Amino acid sequence: MERIHIEASTAYDVIIEDNVLQHITDYIEPLKKPCPTVLVSDDNVAPLYGSLVKNQLTAAGYTVYEYVFPHGEAEKNASRLIDLVEFMAEKALTRKDLLIALGGGVVGDMAGFAAATYLRGIDYIQMPTSLLAAVDSSVGGKTAVNLKAGKNLWGAFKQPILVLCDPTAISTLPADEFSNGCGEVIKYGMLDYPELLADLATKPLQQTDLAHIEAIIALCVKAKAKIVSADEKEAGVRALLNFGHTFGHGIELCSHFTVKHGMAVSIGMALMMRAAYQNGHISESELTDFLHLLTAHKLPITTTISTTELCQAALHDKKSHGQTITIIYPTRWGHCELRTVDHSKLADYAIKEVTHHGAN
Repeated sequence: MERIHIEASTAYDVIIEDNVLQHITDYIEPLKKPCPTVLVSDDNVAPLYGSLVKNQLTAAGYTVYEYVFPHGEAEKNASRLIDLVEFMAEKALTRKDLLIALGGGVVGDMAGFAAATYLRGIDYIQMPTSLLAAVDSSVGGKTAVNLKAGKNLWGAFKQPILVLCDPTAISTLPADEFSNGCGEVIKYGMLDYPELLADLATKPLQQTDLAHIEAIIALCVKAKAKIVSADEKEAGVRALLNFGHTFGHGIELCSHFTVKHGMAVSIGMALMMRAAYQNGHISESELTDFLHLLTAHKLPITTTISTTELCQAALHDKKSHGQTITIIYPTRWGHCELRTVDHSKLADYAIKEVTHHGAN
């Protein structure tokens, strides 16, 4: 078990513990006494863990209302958000009540945004059940839904009061969803954690290796906690967490969200790493090693979406400012920096294949 403290506008703990979903009220009751609670989940996760969570809360005196919606990124939209908030109002939730997000990144992002805006803010708890949510989206307080123009364009910063992460839940993920989370894991290696890249190259993450998974989740959460405590509202250094996301978000949008987030981020990182190689910032062997690391975790490294489409989608990126955009660019192995470039030059960083030396 690890307890990681997050220093932010609302300070809170991330509990990483096998089978923590079996005794959630041990952690919830000291923070929030029994009250009306909306439990938000999707139709993949609710059948697995919904009753387990609800029964514990009910036995402890909480009045639980379940809101379950269809799974998938396409559901993270304005209409679904409004439906959730209307449900909360229908149940007469007050500012002293509670919302719980039980699921992956889509559930956490949307439920968190509902908590941020309903009655100008109520408490919420994250219970991530996917690898992607455990290492990234459940921590840090970014909440949002997608708009037709782009990914996560309508949102707010709202820190949870608690994150309960049960690594055993990851064993129930479909294989492609596990790989999806690995995309976000590998990202951290390029944010001054080259030892993570070395670890994963030696011993790729396996869904059945819970001890390794728990250690990796803890490393990633600590890495994100350090960045969030320094820049909660993404005025500077927190933007580094978007390595691979500038093109990744465009890939998601252009594919109508048929490409999962972590898979799209993987492609986005591959494009940037090829650009770094062509510009002489990483070696051929480092590029090859990174691409092999992605494919070893069953992640994609290419896309059929045109460079023009990707650059057009980037016009709606949150790091876009007028004629320029801030990208996260690898300047050496295990390290990225923020770089502001003209939109007209962005295509120079979307390198789908290198032109010589045999690296792909």
